[in-house]
Order: sequence, then C-alpha cells, then structure tokens
Amino acid sequence: MSNKVEFGIQDLHMGTFTEASDGTVTMGPPMAIPGAISLSLDPQVMEAMMYADNTTYYKATRDNGFTGSVEVALFSDEFKTSFMNAILLDDGGLAEVKNINKPVVYLAFEMSGDSESRRVLLYNVTLGGIKREYKTTEDKIDIPTDSLDFTVTGDNTTNLAKVVYTEESAGYATVFTAPSAPTLPALPEA
Repeated sequence: MSNKVEFGIQDLHMGTFTEASDGTVTMGPPMAIPGAISLSLDPQVMEAMMYADNTTYYKATRDNGFTGSVEVALFSDEFKTSFMNAILLDDGGLAEVKNINKPVVYLAFEMSGDSESRRVLLYNVTLGGIKREYKTTEDKIDIPTDSLDFTVTGDNTTNLAKVVYTEESAGYATVFTAPSAPTLPALPEA
C-alpha cells in the first residue's frame, strides 16, 4: 500500500561520497546525526526557451539536482571535524578553518507515512556552513538550533540524485549501515 501522506524526519545519517576518475563511487561509513528537526529539498530545474515565428518555438527543461537545508538540535564536534573541516588545536580549542574544501557527502534519513516508513538517500552532496543564532535568555528559554544549507548534484555517472526506499526494498535495511552506491539496472537490449 502506498502512503497518502508523509511526515517527520528521523535517523539522519551522513558519510563521504568519493568518486574515482573512472566513475566508481565509494560510500564511506555513515555517521548518525542525532536531533534532526527538518530537511527541505528544492528541485533545481533549468529551462531553455527559443522564440521564433512570433511564438515559443522550442522549450526544454533539465533537472539539475536539488538545493536544501537541514536543521538539527546541535551538530556535534565529531560532525564538524569529519565533514566541516574543523580541527582540534593543541590548546584544546575547536577551530573552523577557511579556504579548505569540505568532503563531498551523501545524506540518508527516514520519514514516516500513514502506511509505511520510507528511507531517502541523496548522492553527491556539497555542504555550506553551519548557521546558528546566539542570543540572550529572556523571560523564557528559546533553544537555538543549527542549520546547514547543501546542494545535491547527484552521481556524475548514473545521474542518480535521490533514491527512496520502501520497507519492501532490498536496500531499505542497509541505508544507515552500508548504503548502496549509485547503480542503474541493466536495461533490456532493443
């Protein structure tokens, strides 16, 4: 049975996504990121139009992955050193270093539904910087959160950007332990 609605986010994970010169992808071990609050995905669609004979003569669209944002309660120091190029200084401080390329990653998470939970895997993701607001405590405690913008380019060989697994899918059980590298099924010969 298919879901009528989907809601919630849990079990957010991230790991490195390394592409060799021959197009082979290595998926690093996933790290759990606790405290997931929200994740948004906005499709990036390129449109090309040509006008001739006083009308739209040609129109084409192309999917270019997604941009998005993830909000969590707090990104851990381990997350920052693994994915955000933070380093531990000799004096014990955790420093953010500018002008160093961050690793390319994949994101995985689970969403609930009225009939079944689904797991989502996003390939070839580049990360922005962590956003956080610091402010004074007033008459009530307003708990700040961390957010992070990202871009999903998708795999360069297969063009897979997002895969959704249902509970019956073979890849469902391993999304958070050993996610599948992007592969396309063999197509029947014509």
